[in-house]
Amino acid sequence: AAVFFMYFLTGCLGMSVTYHRLLTHRSFTTRRWIEYLFTLFATLGLTGSSLSWTAAHRQHHARADKEGDPHSPLTLGYLRAQWGSMFSPIDVKRSPVFRSRFHRLMHRNYVSINLTYGTFLLLVGGFHALAIFWLVPACLLWNAGSLINTVCHTRWLGYKCGNNRADLDRSVNNPVLGIFMFGEGWHNNHHVYQRNPNIGRRWFEIDIGYYIICLIRNKECLTSTQASESTQL
Repeated sequence: AAVFFMYFLTGCLGMSVTYHRLLTHRSFTTRRWIEYLFTLFATLGLTGSSLSWTAAHRQHHARADKEGDPHSPLTLGYLRAQWGSMFSPIDVKRSPVFRSRFHRLMHRNYVSINLTYGTFLLLVGGFHALAIFWLVPACLLWNAGSLINTVCHTRWLGYKCGNNRADLDRSVNNPVLGIFMFGEGWHNNHHVYQRNPNIGRRWFEIDIGYYIICLIRNKECLTSTQASESTQL
């Protein structure tokens, strides 16, 4: 229970809701303290700082499945895309939040923050606490997040949303990852409607991340038909 609770904090609140939909695509707005707290959760997920993650994702959309895509299995191969793409060199100045003093601070102190958290867990509960509250959830998130890059960019492992722009790249919707990754697995939907906070389009495409957004966004929660469906970054 503790492992999956931490996986929810780092993966859903941190990576999906904050890194992806809030910071990268600006698909909704929320209070500053929520942005900062959820950014800390994502930082402890060990998938990169807010600057590096958002810059890489911007580059992914700009060069989806083409040379220069930092985590496409088509250009990198499946092994590197799954386990090595997070080490691809990224220009953090391309991050949409690069001008934020807070996010630059989190980027500079990324290693220190994680070492401090790990040391605290060791002192309080030993290796058992370190594994349960940090390393195992981080391992789950790293692998599940990378599966979005590999599985959801493999045509025969999912389906397209049916929009006339759905075939612009190899992205597909995968039901298993749609649930396990809090809505991120409806990846083709996202590539077509990048700024829509609701990645699920059909009644069965459950998007847990969007339900959280409905609770924390500043403005009244919009339905998927009311929300912006612009494909611009």
